[in-house]
Amino acid sequence: MSALLFDTFTGRLRLEGLLTTRTALHIGAGGGGDPLATDLPVVRDGAGRPYIPGSSLKGVLRSAAEALFHGAPFADRSPRPSLSACRIMAGLPCVTHQRVEEVRKEKDLENRTRKEAGVPLLDVGREVAETVWAESCSVCRLFGSLELASRVRFPDLPLAGDLPPLELRNGVGIDRDKGLAANGVLYDFEAVPPGIPFRLTVVLDNPDDADAGLLLYLFHELDQGNLALGGKSSRGLGLVQVQWESIVETRIREENPFAELLSRRDLLKPAEKTETPVAEAAGPKLPATGDPAAWQTLADLILELKEADKSFLGQKASERGLTKANLNERLGLGLGERKAGKPWDFIVERLAGCGFLVERHGKWIPAVLAATEERKTEAPSGRPALVLQEVIDRFVGALGRRWEEAC
Repeated sequence: MSALLFDTFTGRLRLEGLLTTRTALHIGAGGGGDPLATDLPVVRDGAGRPYIPGSSLKGVLRSAAEALFHGAPFADRSPRPSLSACRIMAGLPCVTHQRVEEVRKEKDLENRTRKEAGVPLLDVGREVAETVWAESCSVCRLFGSLELASRVRFPDLPLAGDLPPLELRNGVGIDRDKGLAANGVLYDFEAVPPGIPFRLTVVLDNPDDADAGLLLYLFHELDQGNLALGGKSSRGLGLVQVQWESIVETRIREENPFAELLSRRDLLKPAEKTETPVAEAAGPKLPATGDPAAWQTLADLILELKEADKSFLGQKASERGLTKANLNERLGLGLGERKAGKPWDFIVERLAGCGFLVERHGKWIPAVLAATEERKTEAPSGRPALVLQEVIDRFVGALGRRWEEAC
């Protein structure tokens, strides 16, 4: 029995992010009907704000998935491989309504025989669903068909910001026979301008790693400009950028579903770490020579300045009682009379030797500040690249392995 049908819940994958227009976008709402308005307005929600219908996004991705599997080396192999797509546009769906009714009649007839024999009856609805699932292609199992509900949902994409001023562009009809502009077929149409973000949400029920990998691959194709949304795509409209902000996995625990039925993990959020309180953190030790209080005063000053700028450090240090005349003695540098006149090179060397200072881009800065900046660089807001790559490796890797098996 398949655990991926809707009468069984095994888990969910929820992807959230932003879809931003790279070029103008036109998803039409049909003729405006107003002779003074644009001929082809964009689709709007009840508040008059443009949005992207989830059905438009789903249609583009489904068509791309079908084309991908139709062009595969195993496309026409029999029996059907684990990755496949029926030719529904050619009137050849993998499962027809007639086939569903045929299976239902077979199971009803079998139940009559079982009843006469005193054998437990079959769950006809479940048996029909299992047959439809078994005979459906990979694309229909994910995106749905007339006989099978979709496991992936694409809610409408609302604007993520303020209402932008829409572009108004002109178009002209073409006489296909003459290859020239047709008489009297001049029109205009609305378009959402480039750089406008929409809120993107995709929900995959009972996820399989390879199915999730297929979705990520298709969104990658969309992000790379190999797929386009909406109309007028031959004119360059409809190119978008996809940026994932959250990928949350929900799954039933196998150990004890009664203790904690659901467990959720944001796959783009690193595992939480227990932070050591700043007051108790074991930072770099200061040099052991001389007066510890003098070294601490100097360290506090460098932390305030955010770098050990020797041309500026001497002036600020003298304001705190650390002058060129007493630095050698108070810090225990042990410099001769000649070197004691230029102590800052030796002070920076001592602080670097104990790990308090590190060199970054030709500057000496406190190690604690350098570590903070590195953490910010490794995990940029909105798209932690390292963790996203791990998610892609998992899901798209599963799709790649299934492709190789089908070959």
